[in-house]
Amino acid sequence: MPSAKVLKNGQYIELGSYQYWPVLVPRGIRLYTYEQVPGFLRENPYITDGYRAYLTSRLCIKSLFILSNETVNIWSHLLGFFLFFILGVYDLLAVLPMLGASREDYVIYSISLFCFQVCMLCSVGYHLFCCHRSEKTSRRWMALDYAGISIGIIGCYVPGVFYAFYCNNYWRQVYLVTVLAMMLAVFFAQIHPHYLTKKWQKLRSVIFCAVAGYGLIPTFHWIWLSGGFSSDIVQEFVPRVLIMYVLAVAAIIFYMSKVPERYFPGQLNYLGSSHQVWHILVVLMFYWWHQSALFITSYRHSHPCPDYPLHS
Repeated sequence: MPSAKVLKNGQYIELGSYQYWPVLVPRGIRLYTYEQVPGFLRENPYITDGYRAYLTSRLCIKSLFILSNETVNIWSHLLGFFLFFILGVYDLLAVLPMLGASREDYVIYSISLFCFQVCMLCSVGYHLFCCHRSEKTSRRWMALDYAGISIGIIGCYVPGVFYAFYCNNYWRQVYLVTVLAMMLAVFFAQIHPHYLTKKWQKLRSVIFCAVAGYGLIPTFHWIWLSGGFSSDIVQEFVPRVLIMYVLAVAAIIFYMSKVPERYFPGQLNYLGSSHQVWHILVVLMFYWWHQSALFITSYRHSHPCPDYPLHS
């Protein structure tokens, strides 16, 4: 049992429906069932227990260190933020100088890793403050989370487009401007009062699938400009693109289907739910794309550009 000093600042409560698994939490915080939480927290009926709710901002922050059904979601992306921060420092101080990187390379990598870090922090913020007693505050953090996803996608597109069309400045500019315009359109869509409602939940998923899927257009165009699938760079890089898309599709399937908790309701409240898998796959996807960008950067610096027609 905890000491009297510890009990003075906390309470010893049962962890949801796990009656024999008590957990120490700060006073003022308790865990609720799905039926007990306000409607805006009822996103997944198969997660039946372990909800934080009705908390002030201060208690939301304190709940970072307790075990709830959001703990893995929070810490997976908080650790993801530190991963990409460390990678950014290492890239800028060691990897890029070793590759003989240009000023443009430094800018591209800085943008990409910064976008990944922002995505991670926006996600952490939402999952930490979604239990706020104010629904308006919770919704604002949800909007920021969705904005973070768009920013993370930009972090994938920027190095991908820049190095794929490294030897064709015209199409590089066209696709970069198109991607930025598309993301701005998504940001403006989020202003709509119905965007974050449950009625638009499927539409939100469709929008982000379309934004992610758009990358296939510049990919196939780049394959054609590079001389088709027989080209060395295409054979080297396309498998990496495919793996990135496999990770992205798998993440979206878990996110939308609510599998595996759909088949084990109430059994995966704290560990193993679809949203946790989605979080881990997003981190893996960003890391894989970062490593792939390093690969193609090295390739571009060691192979001269072929003579492509400027406006092909």
